[in-house]
Amino acid sequence: MDLDRYRQELCELGRYLGERGLAWGTSGNISMRVDEDRFLISASGAWLGQITPERTALCAIRQEESVGAKPSVETPMHRAIYRARPDAQVVVHVSPPYSTLIACSSLSIPTDLNIENIFYIGRVTRVPYIQPGTQRLAAAVGEAVREHETVILSNHGVITFHVSVPDVLMRVESFEMTCRLITLARMANIPLNHLPAEEVEALRNAGGYRR
Repeated sequence: MDLDRYRQELCELGRYLGERGLAWGTSGNISMRVDEDRFLISASGAWLGQITPERTALCAIRQEESVGAKPSVETPMHRAIYRARPDAQVVVHVSPPYSTLIACSSLSIPTDLNIENIFYIGRVTRVPYIQPGTQRLAAAVGEAVREHETVILSNHGVITFHVSVPDVLMRVESFEMTCRLITLARMANIPLNHLPAEEVEALRNAGGYRR
């Protein structure tokens, strides 16, 4: 197992999120499964846009153990996702502007607006505000991802996962763009047209929907 390669991939993911304005300061945390029993996660207080291999921790999935840097306070939330979803290979928790704006509201996010919105976001749900870093939050997210791929953390941000770095980035960016679209539409009083349910279902059945 080439842990150095995984660490480098995780750092590249963090830098991309920072460069695209999807992560800022020490907000957010990212992780990557390395095998059935372990995952790498960004360190506590790490700046994702400037993360280095030394600022990562190797954590156990089934036990609360880690080596390396002090792991992110949100490690329990990531661990809960890896336990609940064997298909989760990369997890991203960030607080970009429009996603966080939606998280601080009672608005819901539709997944039937346009092609990218349908194909990439997956199923969306929301959990109520729970203090970050707690087992209560981890348990709520772990339960939520059993049937959903993107979770709005009320008054906090968003957490999502996918099978690869490119896929999870597309999901994060698609979600942020959808939140921006909804916000701008409400500001301009523009009603949004949703695609017919049968068209959405046909697109998903055609294989475009990437869970």
